[in-house]
Amino acid sequence: MNNRFIALTGATLFAVAALAPNVGTAQQAAAAPIVISMATLAPNGSTWMNNFEAANREVRRRTSNRVALRWFAGGVQGDEAEVIRKIRSGRLDGAAVTAVGLGQIHRPVLAFQVPGMFATTAGLNRARDALRGDIDTAFSAAGFSLMGFGTTGSPRLFSKNPIRVPSDLRSAHPWQWSDDVILPALYRSAGATGVRLQVPEVLSALQTNRVDAVFGSPLVAVSLQWAPQLRFMSARSNSASLGALVIKSTRLASIPEADRTILREVLAQFDGLLSRAVLAADDRAAASLTSRGIQQVTLSDAEQAQWATLFRTTATALVGTVGDAAWMTRVRSAGN
Repeated sequence: MNNRFIALTGATLFAVAALAPNVGTAQQAAAAPIVISMATLAPNGSTWMNNFEAANREVRRRTSNRVALRWFAGGVQGDEAEVIRKIRSGRLDGAAVTAVGLGQIHRPVLAFQVPGMFATTAGLNRARDALRGDIDTAFSAAGFSLMGFGTTGSPRLFSKNPIRVPSDLRSAHPWQWSDDVILPALYRSAGATGVRLQVPEVLSALQTNRVDAVFGSPLVAVSLQWAPQLRFMSARSNSASLGALVIKSTRLASIPEADRTILREVLAQFDGLLSRAVLAADDRAAASLTSRGIQQVTLSDAEQAQWATLFRTTATALVGTVGDAAWMTRVRSAGN
């Protein structure tokens, strides 16, 4: 073997050795999934998080691990107003939010959750489906893609002392979500004053009696551990509270088209599954609470009429705050 051959062989091996780390890095980069960071107030182990984790597994399976969802559960990224700010600034990609978060993006969506807007949950569903195109367009204009639009359950009034008529709220200390616009209007119409708190603060406020009444679904009351602090629960609500999945539009557009389509399909599928699972779990939670000693407050016709009057007054007061009169009429007409 001559010296020239040895020199050429050595040079070739050196070149391969030098390139090998770069090849490995490129292969690792190609194998790394696109990670979509998502925030939620829902705690780990809840009906919501179980569904979100299942959706993540399905997204990974169908994209062969090219796309994954990373969930930050239990409010670790802050309350919903803060989460929406983080999405806008690029520190998060998306979130699962309630009406409060949705209202931070496009306030007229809150019309679907105005008290007394619909006679039944089915009415809310009809209105939401009928006006989904308008909502999608508005969210897109705000820089967000609406990936799912469902429900977080049927809200009820929980309290430490029985609340039968609106005037009972005046002697109570009801919780008011700091970024909400609907409950403050309801409390003002009832002559009551709410206690402004973010969701993670509610449990300690109940424990110290700073708050003695909360609006929420039975499933929320159980999942967030509020229920042990409460003794009374109103009868079934005739409406449902909103929940949705949102992703920043520019982040969604950065995903290759084929995988973006899969992500949309999976989240739409699991959104439907989640809505049904939440309503079923909500019924089970309500039954569990009554079996554990929480008393259900069943109202007389006269008492129900007082609440109906309060809801109409509140709805009128919210015209211009939630949406203009024409939009409020469209939403109501679409569901009734």
